[in-house]
Amino acid sequence: MIPSFAAENSKIDDNNSFFIGLFDGHDDQGHEIASYASTQIPAQIASKLHYQDKSPTPNEMTKIITETFRNVDANAPFIGGGCTAMTVIKIGSTLYLANTGDSTQFIAIYHPPSTLVEEKSSHNERYIHNMTRPTSEQLNLQGSISIHHQNKLHKANFPEEKSRIENLGGRIHIPPKHPMGSRVIARSTTHHEDVGLAMSRSIGDREWTAVGVIPDPDVQVVDLEKFWNTNNIRTKDSKVFVVLGSDGLFDTRRVEFVAKHLAYGFFESFKSDGETAEQMLTVGKKLVNMASPIKSEFYRDDISFVAKVVAF
Repeated sequence: MIPSFAAENSKIDDNNSFFIGLFDGHDDQGHEIASYASTQIPAQIASKLHYQDKSPTPNEMTKIITETFRNVDANAPFIGGGCTAMTVIKIGSTLYLANTGDSTQFIAIYHPPSTLVEEKSSHNERYIHNMTRPTSEQLNLQGSISIHHQNKLHKANFPEEKSRIENLGGRIHIPPKHPMGSRVIARSTTHHEDVGLAMSRSIGDREWTAVGVIPDPDVQVVDLEKFWNTNNIRTKDSKVFVVLGSDGLFDTRRVEFVAKHLAYGFFESFKSDGETAEQMLTVGKKLVNMASPIKSEFYRDDISFVAKVVAF
């Protein structure tokens, strides 16, 4: 979270603002680059907003986010590694969703049922706490979910990304049967061999910059007043939340699967005051469990995700 968007005399509604981010590292020192980006990106955005005397326009905020991603990439330590970068920023009635890399983010709307059936609730509670695999049990969310503003992944097989990289002399490997497994090939001075990068945009991958791997994020601007009205949030007593997750989660589980589990934890699970955090931790463990291979000897990518209810 950004501790303060605004100076004392600022007109920005600081109490109604938030920042959340997810930074997924890769290569030997990717965790260090992710740590660097996770502190520098929010700090630099906060610094640029701190003395604003009014909320930035969508164009101004998009420019601030893009310039920050570029600056953090340019100044990241060259230690053999990089990371994806994904942020969600709320300022007043506007939400900004920014993405560089192959992580996934989206807005979900939870539509509640007319009433919760106790038998189904009991089943779901047993399911969430059962970490045994394999299992034939499934979550039976009683409400429904709709997905909005899901980002586009930055993969080298997509025409816009492919064209930029090839125009700069970059090499791309696209598996015929699995094009989303495309790689941008560059000579690594760290590994002393050609290495394939799994994304076409990232932070900190200095050796890939020359061949067109850029830090520039796609930024989606969401007018929450319009979003609330278009989707009848108030009249239907629906709830809105945002989700950010690494490819380790979404390579194995669909966005709807993840959203339903998180919606259960937020809105349908048995919990009393003070137990929400503990219950969401259990839901998080269940998602990691369900996204992991059944056999421990099989490879499992690192799994990171964050979710937040959006009030407006």
